[in-house]
Amino acid sequence: MVKSWMFDIFNYPYDKRAENFSPELCSQLYDWHFDTWVGAEDQGFDGVFFSEHHFTAYTVSPSPNLLVAAVAARTKNIRLGVMANIIPFHEPLRLAEEAAMLDYLTHGRLEVGLGRGVDELEFQKAGIPMEETRPRFEEGMQLIHEAWHNPSFTHHGRFWDYDDVAVWPKPIQQPNPPVWITALSPATTEWAGAQGYKMAHTFLPVPDTKDMFDRYRKAAREAGNSTAPDRVAVMRNIFVAPTDAEANDLAEPALDHLFGLFRTHAIFEDLDNVPKGYEYYQSFFRPFVQDNVSWKDLNDAGIICVGSPETVRDKLVAQAEELECGNIIVWGTFGNLTEQQTKRSYELYSQGVIPALKGLRLPGEEPNAG
Repeated sequence: MVKSWMFDIFNYPYDKRAENFSPELCSQLYDWHFDTWVGAEDQGFDGVFFSEHHFTAYTVSPSPNLLVAAVAARTKNIRLGVMANIIPFHEPLRLAEEAAMLDYLTHGRLEVGLGRGVDELEFQKAGIPMEETRPRFEEGMQLIHEAWHNPSFTHHGRFWDYDDVAVWPKPIQQPNPPVWITALSPATTEWAGAQGYKMAHTFLPVPDTKDMFDRYRKAAREAGNSTAPDRVAVMRNIFVAPTDAEANDLAEPALDHLFGLFRTHAIFEDLDNVPKGYEYYQSFFRPFVQDNVSWKDLNDAGIICVGSPETVRDKLVAQAEELECGNIIVWGTFGNLTEQQTKRSYELYSQGVIPALKGLRLPGEEPNAG
């Protein structure tokens, strides 16, 4: 069985200049995006993941845990989470408390996604040295688990200090909700496997993604952790229309708009001189700043999946089988796609793709997965 998760970074599609922000247009944007998230339950999606970003039109979701709470009140069965809360932006004890509270508001449907972050502009504006992101992330992970698993605890670390403090409430899912790590670099991928966390990956061609999943599984196996397909997820920009031609005609300009925001917001200004600890991203980001990366290249590499229901179905089935991946994260609302285009795409995905993915049986799948 391969699960489908709806994902929304929640781009502001109208004008990226701050002086031209429109509260009226943003209100309309929130309303129709909210409709898609709530509708995911009836369409057969297994869950919805939101995203955390700050300071640009790349997103209007700086506090995605609020979205989890809002959608939880309107749904009953789908899983809900953030992919991911960026630990260096948070006081981890507060994050542990908030996640535990959300576990109750979702009635045990919470998925916890955590990451160290990679967007240079965000860290610059927040005043956080990027060289500190990994130690902040790793200490924050330790602190969150100490808070969840102990009646009270004392923590003296490099960044945070607590004496005899308790978290109220503790999570409803014991010992804690499922924890995902958004891992792009080999070091984080292997660390996630060794620690026994679930792992989500994106933006690489299928062979490179397979290499990352193999690294994860090797580290997990050596640590005695599960390597089942349900432990990994791949996120793709996915758009469905009645025909391949229409899907490509609509999705290509929308993805161009998205990548324009992405280049400004997320990619290092000087890729030849990146902060310590982010050396991997010199090669990871370079294709996104080159002029010769074509729409066809992205399609052929499997980084995007665009087409008719039959085309998208076949692409995703093939990827799930090759990657032995039990979770497809559908980034289906991106750039300047309209409400009507997005909702139709999700409906076509629901009807033509989800049944095929749910019917797959992957090697190593655990009994009653999902």
